[in-house]
Amino acid sequence: MDNITFPSADEQQRILNDASTAIKRNAFLMRKAIEEDNMRDALKHAAGMLAELRTSQLQPQKYYELYMLVFDQLAYLESFFSEERGKGRSYGELYEMVQYSGNVLPRLYLMVAVGCLYIKSREAAPRELLKDLVEMCKGVQHPTRGLFLRAYLCQRAKGLLPDTGSEFEGPESGSIHDALDFLMTNFIEMNKLWVRLQHQGSARDKEKRERERQQLQDLVGKNLTYLSQLDGLGFELYRDQVLPRVLDQITSCRDDLAQLYLMQALIQSFPDRFHLGTLEALLGALPQLQPGVKVHSVMAALMDRLARYAAAATTTTTTSSPTGTASSSSGDPRVVEELAALDAFHKFKEAIAQVISSQPTLPAGDAVEMYTALLSYAASVYPGQLSYIDEVLAAAAGALAGRGRGLGGDARAERQLLALLGIPLSKYGLPASLQLREYPALTRLLRYGSHKELAVKIVQRILDGASAPTTTATASPSKPSSSSPAPAPTPSPTPSPSSSSSSSSSTVICEVSQVAALFRFIAPLVADPEDPGEVGGAAELDDEDLDEEQVLVARLLHCLASPHPDTHFAILTTAHQQLLAGGPRRLRTTVPALVFCGLGLHRRLVGGVEKGAEKGAEGVKDGVKVDGKKEEEKEEGEKVENGGEGVEKKSGEEEEEQSEGKADGKKEEEQPAAEPAAAAETAVESAAAAPKLTSSQLLQFLLAAIEPLCGGPAGQPLTALRLLLACGHVASEEARLELLSYTFFEEALALYDEALPEQRQRAAALYDILGSLQRCHVFGAGRRASLAAAATSACMRLVAAREQCRALCAAAHLWWQG
Repeated sequence: MDNITFPSADEQQRILNDASTAIKRNAFLMRKAIEEDNMRDALKHAAGMLAELRTSQLQPQKYYELYMLVFDQLAYLESFFSEERGKGRSYGELYEMVQYSGNVLPRLYLMVAVGCLYIKSREAAPRELLKDLVEMCKGVQHPTRGLFLRAYLCQRAKGLLPDTGSEFEGPESGSIHDALDFLMTNFIEMNKLWVRLQHQGSARDKEKRERERQQLQDLVGKNLTYLSQLDGLGFELYRDQVLPRVLDQITSCRDDLAQLYLMQALIQSFPDRFHLGTLEALLGALPQLQPGVKVHSVMAALMDRLARYAAAATTTTTTSSPTGTASSSSGDPRVVEELAALDAFHKFKEAIAQVISSQPTLPAGDAVEMYTALLSYAASVYPGQLSYIDEVLAAAAGALAGRGRGLGGDARAERQLLALLGIPLSKYGLPASLQLREYPALTRLLRYGSHKELAVKIVQRILDGASAPTTTATASPSKPSSSSPAPAPTPSPTPSPSSSSSSSSSTVICEVSQVAALFRFIAPLVADPEDPGEVGGAAELDDEDLDEEQVLVARLLHCLASPHPDTHFAILTTAHQQLLAGGPRRLRTTVPALVFCGLGLHRRLVGGVEKGAEKGAEGVKDGVKVDGKKEEEKEEGEKVENGGEGVEKKSGEEEEEQSEGKADGKKEEEQPAAEPAAAAETAVESAAAAPKLTSSQLLQFLLAAIEPLCGGPAGQPLTALRLLLACGHVASEEARLELLSYTFFEEALALYDEALPEQRQRAAALYDILGSLQRCHVFGAGRRASLAAAATSACMRLVAAREQCRALCAAAHLWWQG
């Protein structure tokens, strides 16, 4: 084992300067001898020039500078040798002559220079001469000197190999097997020398020495590059002769830097189809690498290479020909089939698990990076298989579970995990990603603050309407109602009016299961951390920052909708349950949005009258006789959209019990039609499509949702009062539910008396109460008188006489209506 100590940097610079001067002097004398056609002196000065490369006092980087000076002069010497052949001197004579040089290193450089010309002239068989040169180079075992000597040999011989189809191939000159033997032998010897470089110099310079070794790694990697460029190298030859020897050399060298670089060089040098056929051998070598090797980089490189190969094989490209016509070409779709037949995904997954189990000290960031590469691979090769994505997430969660929240404080690992969690969102879009059962398990490994950052991005993505191209794993389309026109071949959910306040480009989440999953994804935005000691909870945020977060959640609620009222109500119920866990400070912002979403749903619910009218028109076409109420019902629907003013109902008792706006559509089918069978079928479909949700259920739900704002820590009495008034007006004018509307106003008046101590707020709230009551027409005389009396009494309790007068004048209108 070498244990060489280099001089100081200044001393090395002096040695380099002296050697450079000697090289230039000998080069000048060599050129002069060449011009004088003096072969003996030319070889003598060439040997003197090459003798400067015998130094062992220079570190590899400085030795490389010396080598490049000599390399430039050797090109001039080779041109002289070529001219000598034209003067009658054979290359055989020159090859024998240069072997009389006294020192082994100059002699070998000269032999390589003449030997390559000898092969090029076809006077010598490449097989024997290349074997002779590569074996004789073993005479130089100094790591630096031997490495550069073999690099020179490899570079000069690369175009002289007996490759298949080359001019140097033949029964006597050699075949592809001889070319492989030459390059493989040179590669193995160069790798041994390169590994031994780590033992040069003192221990304190190890990091610097490793950096210098890294700069020289391409000298070794060129052998693999030249191997991959051989025309005669087929898959069978690669699988049986090249790969086993390369992997054996990689695993046996036991050097972290060499193993990492050579595995990456192997993956990048040879064709993708070779890796596809030897996947098991490549993966089997990974656990044999040193613990310090960044196996995650190797795995990521291999999976990325195969993913790009599969994507290119299934992509059709269109090009324009010179004549202006377009031509299309596509790759080989069998590549994906072959990957599936090899079960490459599960082999990668098992290899990652084996690497993690064999290296207990593997950093969390490295493990996450491997699973990130596997996830990208699965998303590229199997774009329609969400089950593979879930498998990766489950495996990653299992491998990282023992490290706890925040992955043990590893910031790099957490960044990698955020990148991993972002892949399904960008590749499949949010609706499909919500089907991933294992996604929340990984998000729980993030620190609360990091998870919140991800949650904000998810919500913003929904609000901006960003979504990936539709895949097979998207949310199922909603079932059209019987009263709607014939559906298109691929129906898509239509955003409900409740989402009209959100951006028209927003993504709409229309399934209850998706909503539940979404709230698990964005848990930090709607609830405090489970660990009280964790940073980032609502208690640590000021009102402005918390409101900024909750405004996003409030906007999100308008993107949770379904075309089916029953499903929409279930979505709102699920959202309400999640919001209650957020605490009083969050409810101040989110409850008003939830209430108005519910009011929008109610408007759609009673808007079924319009659908019934449309269905009646269709019934006329089918021979079903209907009465002439369509225009009247349409006007009523428009009034509902404008606030419910002037809505008239014939039977308050019926609306109180049923409260379903689609009842008229069924009642109007009174007269027998020309086609009774069609009419009966239409009636059955209409009954099946009618929602089970009633106005009473929905409004009682809203009453319960408003309750936390009426008092307690989340108390926002003025906001709660206005929400109660809005719901009371809807209960009166849209639902025609007198008792429920009375309850809303009664709660509002009680809240006014108990929770509004400030006079300015009391006056504003009182005018709101009076205005809302004046617009409600459902009340009978008794209940209207009771509410009017309570409102008038409140007017009398105002402090300022001016305010009392104004309020009493407004309250007087309530008695006129009665």
